[in-house]
Amino acid sequence: EGATAAYLYTVEIQALNHRFTDIRMKLPRTLAALEHVLHREIRGRVHRGRFDVHVTEKLHGELPRTLRIDRGAIQQYVAALRELQRELDLRGELTIEALIGLRDLVGLEGAEVDLTEAEALVGGLLHQALDEVESMRRKEGEHLARGLAVGVSQIEAALGIVEARAPHVAEAYRARVHERVTALLGAPLSDPDRLAQEVVLFADRSDITEECTRLKSHLAQLRTFLSGGGPHGRRLEFLLQEIHREVNTIGTKAADAVISPAVVE
Repeated sequence: EGATAAYLYTVEIQALNHRFTDIRMKLPRTLAALEHVLHREIRGRVHRGRFDVHVTEKLHGELPRTLRIDRGAIQQYVAALRELQRELDLRGELTIEALIGLRDLVGLEGAEVDLTEAEALVGGLLHQALDEVESMRRKEGEHLARGLAVGVSQIEAALGIVEARAPHVAEAYRARVHERVTALLGAPLSDPDRLAQEVVLFADRSDITEECTRLKSHLAQLRTFLSGGGPHGRRLEFLLQEIHREVNTIGTKAADAVISPAVVE
């Protein structure tokens, strides 16, 4: 809030998430000429987001006013009514009270708002409000960053389980297939080399080394964004899509009883 000699002004800003920069401004009629200037000031301070800006104006103290009387119009009005009264033989008196009530003939005119003074004051209030908005957004962003960092740590812990298990997946597959085939045949395998060949093919199909490497790279980049300044929403969204893709691929390729729960987690 701030005041000139005549008016008290209030500037209120509400910030919401938005894909782009969307500024919506509501000004008193007397300050409509300042909309472009204030809009430009806000765009110089913000990046993404929707910003609803409300500026209110209230009379503060005494405001010089001038009584305006349109004498010419009043004379014509009185003459016309008296002529109509004679023509139609109407009764009644035309009084001063009736004339005062006519807004187009008698009124009070207030002094014009000093736009230079109002622009300086409202512009300063706008920047104060933006300072508070930025402070609150920064606190909210820091809180979100801490929460996301915890999520990254949880993913890294699950990835550690996956990487520790990965070298043993092929051997587990070999033992599982050997056990099943032996049970079906009711006798030892007659062609161990055929089983070894199948295990090699499975190991190639289930290799998740690249996915784990890319996933670690994405997580490291995500941490870098979280610790840096500026808007990173779009980059984070893209990284999360890539992380999800790698995790899905790991779950599909590994097909292991130990890795699958880690992928879900």
